[in-house]
Amino acid sequence: MYTSTRSFQLIFLFAMFMLVSCASNEIGQSKDVNQETIYQQYDITFDENDNKTELIAQFRFAGINGTTLVLNAPSRFEFDGELLKVDSSDFAGAFYKMVLSGKNSFGKHRLVFTDIDKRKFENEFSIENFRLTQVPASLSKTTPAMVRFEAPLLRDDDYVELSTDNTDSSFTIRHLATDSGNAITIPLEQLQRQKGKSFSLSAMLYRKRTLNQQAREGGAIKVIQVTKPVTVHLYD
Repeated sequence: MYTSTRSFQLIFLFAMFMLVSCASNEIGQSKDVNQETIYQQYDITFDENDNKTELIAQFRFAGINGTTLVLNAPSRFEFDGELLKVDSSDFAGAFYKMVLSGKNSFGKHRLVFTDIDKRKFENEFSIENFRLTQVPASLSKTTPAMVRFEAPLLRDDDYVELSTDNTDSSFTIRHLATDSGNAITIPLEQLQRQKGKSFSLSAMLYRKRTLNQQAREGGAIKVIQVTKPVTVHLYD
């Protein structure tokens, strides 16, 4: 039976953006907490297959797992100058969401959180060029294969992940910021495990950044970009 690695990948992204399972989904009011204890979390994903970017912003009391907060006026959150309204769900609690079409995704974007005391915390993120390059149309099961990618400079905990789809023997290979070059090698044993005549390859870029401007509690920006799947044929 064929499994969809891409489906698992998107579920993983959704879980990351809605925070880990131990995070609170309770909803509080920002006016009721010390403003220095507000943690800013910004989760962004660009999916080339859907050609859109989704931002999920959450403001939490006392850390990444704390109670989600509704921002009470004059507190507010703006994305590229646009004031966003709060949304909520039973699973995620309170959050602020923005969706951009592909053509509006690339480049820098501005995030501005204003607290009750009217202090502004301005931060940025960018969607940059990320793609698989020189993907062979066919691969031999008798030798390791190399897949190259183009990506912004990786640092710290950044990584690129190469995954398969439409296969009975899926695999995922991670390229870390400390690894050299812009290429990922598919080991011979992974190719030999394949029973089908083809599979799809896609890549994910993960970047995490601390905030330039933040309250005492801190915060983070996570940016994930996912490429379109590319079909590769196999031969013995």
